Amino acid sequence: MRLHPTGLATVPVSVPSVRYRTYLAFTLPVAIACGLPRDPEGTLDRVRGGTLRVGFVVDTPWVVAAGPGAGGIEGAIAAELARGLGAQIAWTHAAETPLLRALHDGDLDLVIAGLTKDSPWAAMVSFTRPYYVDTTVVDGERTEVPHVVAVPPGENAWQVHVERVLESRKSELASMRHAEAE
Repeated sequence: MRLHPTGLATVPVSVPSVRYRTYLAFTLPVAIACGLPRDPEGTLDRVRGGTLRVGFVVDTPWVVAAGPGAGGIEGAIAAELARGLGAQIAWTHAAETPLLRALHDGDLDLVIAGLTKDSPWAAMVSFTRPYYVDTTVVDGERTEVPHVVAVPPGENAWQVHVERVLESRKSELASMRHAEAE
């Protein structure tokens, strides 16, 4: 033990070798990221080449009825997801509450309903990052409303895939919204 000029005792500390630090720098991130993000229920793998189960609530212009399925801005999102994964869509039209319960229970893969980020359902299902932010001005006060779609909670690989599709189509979705507003 040596004394520091301040009179305090100092204890030598061993520093990990360069080889050990290099080993950790390369193996630790790989070990942590291995297989992430994950889908405990396998949603992304099940939908790929299979069936995308989509629940929808009509909320014009976000979701409109189109035959047995949905159209509108979010209907186009569901169609693009299915097309990109080589999947067919099984549509379920119902009220918001039963659809979001079914999503939570794993009976649906996606719910489109003109949902916004501040929905009270955020505690039970997972919302994507906003794909569009609607801005309104009422009595001179500006309000931003971020629009999202809902995915099953914990299905992280599926959510990442959905968010990547949303991000890649962001400008197109904004154009669709502006066309609907006119």
